[in-house]
Amino acid sequence: MNDVEVQRLKILLESASESLNKSIADINQSQIDVANGRTAYFDRLTIGAGAVIAAIVSFLGGHTSTLHPEWLLRCSLVSLSLAMLAGLYRSFRYPYYIMQVRKVVWIEAARHHQKIKGEFIVASGPSVDINTGNLINKTKISEEYGTADAGLDTVTKDNIRIRELLLKECHSAEGVCLVAVGVAMVSLVWLALCTF
Repeated sequence: MNDVEVQRLKILLESASESLNKSIADINQSQIDVANGRTAYFDRLTIGAGAVIAAIVSFLGGHTSTLHPEWLLRCSLVSLSLAMLAGLYRSFRYPYYIMQVRKVVWIEAARHHQKIKGEFIVASGPSVDINTGNLINKTKISEEYGTADAGLDTVTKDNIRIRELLLKECHSAEGVCLVAVGVAMVSLVWLALCTF
């Protein structure tokens, strides 16, 4: 290959390296910001559900009269408990999703970096292995990068599948938490209107 092609590939390699570093930093910061916000929201819902359960129990202990209809009280308590459990489960699983997102981005950026690095080594003319002092077999290097890339493709697909499953778990837990809080709120308001 000529020097112009080598310089072009060198520039592409440097650009890929910069892009890799920038994408890692950006994705880390944005994921941290989003994760903190969402986790705080569902933590507040979980704490609120627990506080309402405590308030209901305190109220029932101080009043001897029965609430009508009783099934609304049971419905609200079950809904609040379900909201707490779903919120706790979501808070437990969400960090695993964040780590999976970061892992996929890192693998894809590393694949691109390795591809450009392999093309640069092949195009840069005769090279000597630092460890042995022998010339590097560029054909063998190309084959090794192709094999490694195919292996990383499988790893990427597996990690994307895991990421999507974790996201579905988190969305399901969020949905259950929000619906349960909504049902509990409606039940408590209805109970208050029927009783007082």
